[in-house]
Amino acid sequence: MKPYETLFFTEPEISEDGLGTLLTKIEGAITRYGGEVEKVSKWGRRMLAYRVDKFNEGYYVMVDFKGTGDVLRELERFYLINQNVLRFLTTSRIQ
Repeated sequence: MKPYETLFFTEPEISEDGLGTLLTKIEGAITRYGGEVEKVSKWGRRMLAYRVDKFNEGYYVMVDFKGTGDVLRELERFYLINQNVLRFLTTSRIQ
């Protein structure tokens, strides 16, 4: 398995319960296909470089994980169908 990190942001006013539910679903999408979550970092509210869906700020979260191509496909599918995730980026980490 290769190491990856995924960074995404949601609307800035997301509740703690909503964020917890979202993170549980993301971790489930990773582990369902044999991946493993290494670390979840909540960065909090930050200004965006440009407006996204009428928002000037977003709540950022970084997830470090190990996985395969199946995990990446499932994670991207989840991000695209989930309306709480405004933007995302997943990259490979150097070991």
